[in-house]
Amino acid sequence: MLDLKNHPYFTEYIDPVSGAVSYFLTERVAGLQQQFYFSECSLTEDGKYLWIVCLNAPAQFKYLAVVSMDPQNPFIRPFLCAGVQGGNPNIIPGTHDVLFPQGSTMWRINIDGEMTKVLTLPEDFLHNRVPCELTTHSSISCDGKYVVLDIRMTGFTYVGIGDMETGEFKLLNNFGRLYDHAQFSPTNPELFLIDQDWWRDWHTGEYFCLDNRMWLMDIHGTRFEPVIPNAWYGRDGSEICHDFWAKDGTLCWIDYNKGAFECDIETREITHVWKRPTCHAHTTRDRMFWCADQTPYAWKERPCQTLFYDRATNKEIEIISANPNPKVERGGVYHLDPHPSFTMDDEYIISTTTLVGGSADVAITPVKPLVELCREKGKVVGE
Repeated sequence: MLDLKNHPYFTEYIDPVSGAVSYFLTERVAGLQQQFYFSECSLTEDGKYLWIVCLNAPAQFKYLAVVSMDPQNPFIRPFLCAGVQGGNPNIIPGTHDVLFPQGSTMWRINIDGEMTKVLTLPEDFLHNRVPCELTTHSSISCDGKYVVLDIRMTGFTYVGIGDMETGEFKLLNNFGRLYDHAQFSPTNPELFLIDQDWWRDWHTGEYFCLDNRMWLMDIHGTRFEPVIPNAWYGRDGSEICHDFWAKDGTLCWIDYNKGAFECDIETREITHVWKRPTCHAHTTRDRMFWCADQTPYAWKERPCQTLFYDRATNKEIEIISANPNPKVERGGVYHLDPHPSFTMDDEYIISTTTLVGGSADVAITPVKPLVELCREKGKVVGE
């Protein structure tokens, strides 16, 4: 349990529309501070530390910092040595350490700033080339043995795994178009999801649409199959996008136009859960509560909402009703969408907010009072 009310670095915020209570990290070591991507962990499992990404516009450079969540011993330690380049950082399960990419190397850093090299791509694979992305999510297999790498380099995608103990790199496949967002299953250490994505030709800059987004691969390189064979992008108005694994191994995703879906990977049975347009979303282990943002892609026209959904009642409520358009333009390392996700055994929702002067700050929202508020004042979806 976090003691956010008494933590000197956090400021209480009550949404004027919904009454939802959140706590903003208002102590600063950088111009913009945000949590990790929604499919990654930012808070350690025991709640002792919060890891954040720091940015200072207009510099195209981001780095890590760690926040002590103990109100009696608060600190923020920025680590400029931990520059994140070519993917997203992620807390290593069962530890306080973070795994992150930098060029062709995966690093591990602890709360004291001590860095350890986990792996470097071998030169007989690189051939003097430099990856523009090493791994989208720094996703680790549930047995802790491997990190999955979806390497973007010279117009190709190279998919492989890195041994977390020995640093050995194993190439599984390569593609002449973009595949990214590789994420290990939380229940099957051999299985991972990988996405076919929109991409630009390396030489001409021509932009190409994806065909079928979600694919499954394994660590042996013997599997490459679409999750839904007939889920062509644009078919019947469908726009499948941001996907992730629920903690129980159920595959979940958002359709920009239709809302949140889930799929049993064994039976391929699909359920349409939250029937409203959303952008990024996340869910609890039992998939009874969801959160989402809607929509940072129209920020210039209207504020972006952060939302909460109760599956049992089919009600939703605003966590933050109006995040204003950030002062910093989207592009490069600047990706300031709310990206809400459940954390610390689903007790909290963590997100980015732009409410403080159009900057970027970390927001943490307790879930239990949010459930009560949603059931009392929430709006029924579809009415």
